[in-house]
Amino acid sequence: MHFELRLWQFTKGVRHRIVFAVFIGMLSTILGVARLALLGWVIGLIFQGQNLSGLVTPIALTGGSIILRGLFEHWRIMVAHHTAAMVQMTLRQNLYDKIVELGPGYAGRQRSGELVLSMVDGIEQLETYFGEYLPQLLISAITPLLIFAFVAFLDLPVALTLFIAAMIALLAPSLWHKFDLKKSQERQKAYAAFASEFLDAVQGLAILKSFGQSGARAAFLTKKREICFVLRCGFLLPIRFREESLIPPSHLVPRSV
Repeated sequence: MHFELRLWQFTKGVRHRIVFAVFIGMLSTILGVARLALLGWVIGLIFQGQNLSGLVTPIALTGGSIILRGLFEHWRIMVAHHTAAMVQMTLRQNLYDKIVELGPGYAGRQRSGELVLSMVDGIEQLETYFGEYLPQLLISAITPLLIFAFVAFLDLPVALTLFIAAMIALLAPSLWHKFDLKKSQERQKAYAAFASEFLDAVQGLAILKSFGQSGARAAFLTKKREICFVLRCGFLLPIRFREESLIPPSHLVPRSV
């Protein structure tokens, strides 16, 4: 569980929509728990030897809970993604206003690939954060409390066990995030450098061909791509690599960019 305050400030004006998405998600969670309870009821009736006519109502209720949960999940996803689109528009506007404020001199000193990566790909990737991760994070923080309150009436030790397991599942990723933070920054820098080099090569392709340097440039970009490939998978390893050791064997690297 990781909550980024610097990104949360960009949700000003749409926070009520995030709360609404969380509310829909909680209703979907309640329907999910009800579905499991109804399934248990149906299975119990089957083991008790209940005839088919006695199973019609439980099966209908179970099917209804499944359909309702699917509808609520679709509703939540649509609300969350529309909210994410609104936040992305705000972010793009803020970035554009900041670049205009800094003036053409700043943009002229920056590489085109880095600017494109920040204003296009970087903001597009935030759709997952605002549209899926943030609402689900709040739902995941509230759901264990509801489950504990429900199960505690039935069996307190089991409720405590479920609550502790849920808290571990929520807090363990934040510890991993601290470990992976530096590697994430390294990956971002490597992707920005690769994007800049690739865009420069595409824009200057005619010049490279004129001077016979297209092959050398392609080899250079291949090396950059391999570095990005290893950095993308490097978070699985508890060791750090120097950049010159980031070139894997050619047969381990996919050939499609």
